[in-house]
Amino acid sequence: MSTVISALIDGLEFGDPVSDEGLTLVPVFGEFAGLPEFVTLQEAIASRSLVVTEVSQGGSVPSLSARNAGATGVLILDGEELAGAKQNRVLNTSVYIRPGQEIVIPVSCTEHGRWSYQTSSFVDSGHVSAHAVRLAANESVTKSVRQSGAFQSDQSRVWDEVALLQERHQKFSPTSAARDVYESRGEAMRRREASFECLPGQIGLLALWRGRVAGLDVVTSARAYPKLHNRLVRSYALDAPSGRPSSADHDRRAAKEWLSSLAAVEVTEHESPGNGVSYRFTGERVVGSALAVDGAILHAVGFATQTGADRSEERYPGFFERRANFPW
Repeated sequence: MSTVISALIDGLEFGDPVSDEGLTLVPVFGEFAGLPEFVTLQEAIASRSLVVTEVSQGGSVPSLSARNAGATGVLILDGEELAGAKQNRVLNTSVYIRPGQEIVIPVSCTEHGRWSYQTSSFVDSGHVSAHAVRLAANESVTKSVRQSGAFQSDQSRVWDEVALLQERHQKFSPTSAARDVYESRGEAMRRREASFECLPGQIGLLALWRGRVAGLDVVTSARAYPKLHNRLVRSYALDAPSGRPSSADHDRRAAKEWLSSLAAVEVTEHESPGNGVSYRFTGERVVGSALAVDGAILHAVGFATQTGADRSEERYPGFFERRANFPW
């Protein structure tokens, strides 16, 4: 494992698990020095210091232009969704944009049925993609960047996961927009948020579904993380299975065992599309990535790849046979 990733894991502390139905979240704490100053996507869009547009009038599905006109860096997480312009997109990988910088960011489409201007620039959708969409993108982007250096996702697989999400929640958008599913689940997601309050000093969470690890997200700034907490809770809650949670003792053991598997991951380093280094890691039970800028990790995410609940064929038997009858 990379020494940078090892230092991150060693610096994390875990609180008591909190459960609601089949979802358990373990709060993550830690103190990290030497971070470059940054604001979140939500803050930057709200202050109009960040402007995200299509790369040209004609647009390009896998790329957007992002200009930071503010005096502070901007961190955008993988899976954060931008809405508007010619179609909604999500970030393929976390990026950091320095003050005064304009970059091209790699994205995936989460609105299959629209390619026409809705707004001239993008707005913050307010959501991080559902777990399965992020996992699909993370796995395929890691494969792509290792083979060709391009942070490209398997767009077809991302669309499949959006379609699965719509089928599960019975929300069939005219433009196949993932955002419509998120918005339709608003009341249920607000209840989930209330069940998993962000704690003082919290910088991340580890999610389990009925006692099996689903993923880990860490944003190393205790100032920034609370602004991202609820959207990360929703991301894991949308795909969480129903049913009773396991015991707290079981969840602690499962989390510890999964984290120990990170010691055996393969780590590769790649120049980030924005600034810094994108670490991509894969192992027998995990896939993930981390963004480091000026030697400090800003965001790290890891997904369990053997939960028994994150494969399309297992979660939705017969989906691909029924897909031919879908209205998109």
